[in-house]
Order: sequence, then structure tokens, then C-alpha cells
Amino acid sequence: MQRLFSMFPEGGPGAGLLLLRLSVALSLLLHPSGGPLMHAVLALTALGLCLGVLTPLLALVCGLFSFYDFMAMGGVTLPEASIRVLTAGALALLGPGAHSLDARLFGRRVITLPPRKNTSVDE
Repeated sequence: MQRLFSMFPEGGPGAGLLLLRLSVALSLLLHPSGGPLMHAVLALTALGLCLGVLTPLLALVCGLFSFYDFMAMGGVTLPEASIRVLTAGALALLGPGAHSLDARLFGRRVITLPPRKNTSVDE
């Protein structure tokens, strides 16, 4: 799982990634087309993005749905679908940021090494 995440920026960049996650999630929730099952899947995906769980995978799902919505369902225009796909792609490539469950689960680790034993070789 660690390979999905390159870094977890804090501060301003971390807050920006939080806003990006919320933006992509809202674009899913404000989508009018699809049946009840589709709405449930999109709501779970949006919730996962808001919390920052498996962000690269869920962002990819969001981008694929936006593309599918444009091609098959005709629910959005080309500019709107393009913006949704590009935003989801940016989120998938950038990762979740420090304000996410991904950062808590897979974030930075501190490894403490034991002190070196002083080995002197007497000849």
C-alpha cells in the first residue's frame, strides 16, 4: 500500500489537497443521473474521498465515472466532464495529503535504531 503514496504534505499544501478531495467528492454527490444503486456507490466513493481513504484509487474511480457519464449516459457536457476527469486525475497523482486517514495509516514512520556497540578488535 505504501507505494500508492509518495508523500503527505502538511500546512498549506495539505490543506489544498483536502480542498481538492472535497471538490472531487462534491462533484460526485451533485451528479443528477443514475439509479439508486449508482447513487449509493457514488456516495460511498465521495465519503471515502472526504475522509482520505485509498485516495488514489477512489480518485481514479471518480475520473472513470465522469468519463463514462459523458460517453454513455450523456449527463454532462464535454467541458464539465473534462474538468472532472482532470481534477480527479490531479488528485490521484498528488495523493491525499496530511489531513487524511491514508496519512494516519500509511504516513511517515520513525525508525529508531539501537545504539551501535563499540566493537574493537584487539590484535
